[in-house]
Amino acid sequence: MEHESLPSGGTATKSLDVSPAGQWSDRRTELYASPVPLALGVLASLLIGVSDTFGRVSSRRADSVSHVGTQMLTGAVISVPVALLLGSSLIGRDLLSGAVSGVFIAGGLAVVYRGMALSSAAIVAPAAAVLAALVPLLWDVAGGTNLKALEVVGCGVALTALVLTTFNPDLGDRVREGLVLALAGGLLFGLSIVCAADTSEASGAWPAVSQRATGFVAMTGLAMRRNVPALLPGGLRKFGIGGGIAGVGGMIAWIIGGQQGDLGTVSVVSSTYPAVVAVLATRFDDDQIRWWQAIGIGGAIGGSILIAIA
Repeated sequence: MEHESLPSGGTATKSLDVSPAGQWSDRRTELYASPVPLALGVLASLLIGVSDTFGRVSSRRADSVSHVGTQMLTGAVISVPVALLLGSSLIGRDLLSGAVSGVFIAGGLAVVYRGMALSSAAIVAPAAAVLAALVPLLWDVAGGTNLKALEVVGCGVALTALVLTTFNPDLGDRVREGLVLALAGGLLFGLSIVCAADTSEASGAWPAVSQRATGFVAMTGLAMRRNVPALLPGGLRKFGIGGGIAGVGGMIAWIIGGQQGDLGTVSVVSSTYPAVVAVLATRFDDDQIRWWQAIGIGGAIGGSILIAIA
């Protein structure tokens, strides 16, 4: 929280409420008082959800590595003019952090998209999102940071909610397969976040350029090793390009939200993207979601929000 300055000539002081309830009240005030970051968070959630839905649709019909390769290449091409328009600075250390992040995020996307294609978005998306939120938290704990009360509650709520999302008797063994891939992808997402968080604001979108470029190189190498195409075939390429465009759009929303000085609000609102993926996959890609899974998705999102606002 930023310190609140006194009005000119004022002598009164304002007591700070550092209790969990007071912290939530401050965050709620920020959410309602910041319409631009709030709108950017909604936009980021929608775009991430659309990008992941494209990934599921494509990975049901082709190898997920080919889709992510196409998505990363599209993102790299689009990210360059975005970085130039934002007036970013080229900083070697940040470019390296972005590059390492790209290996993790590309691998995570390939695994998660494969999981959603084999299983269900209602199982894979929330599990991957929760673990992606927990990894940076545990990273901080390993570095000596103490967990806050809201973070502990958020972890408990999110993990308990996953019990509901991962129960679907109609899918049989595909529940386990999807959950394993979701956890693997969530771990990679979390490591990507840790690397991306090590970049400075001055570098703007350039780390995203190196992230997507390195992600494409990593997927190309993996495609060659597995003897599959590095890019999607012509009939499916539109899904990879669409996913890349939507992904970059979500990234832009994050960047602008951070420049508005309220990345926390963007993070909180955009964490609702698993619901977007589940709804779109059910509506447009022959997926299914039970009522208890919808409750579980809500709980997973709520837990992630508690972690973000702590």
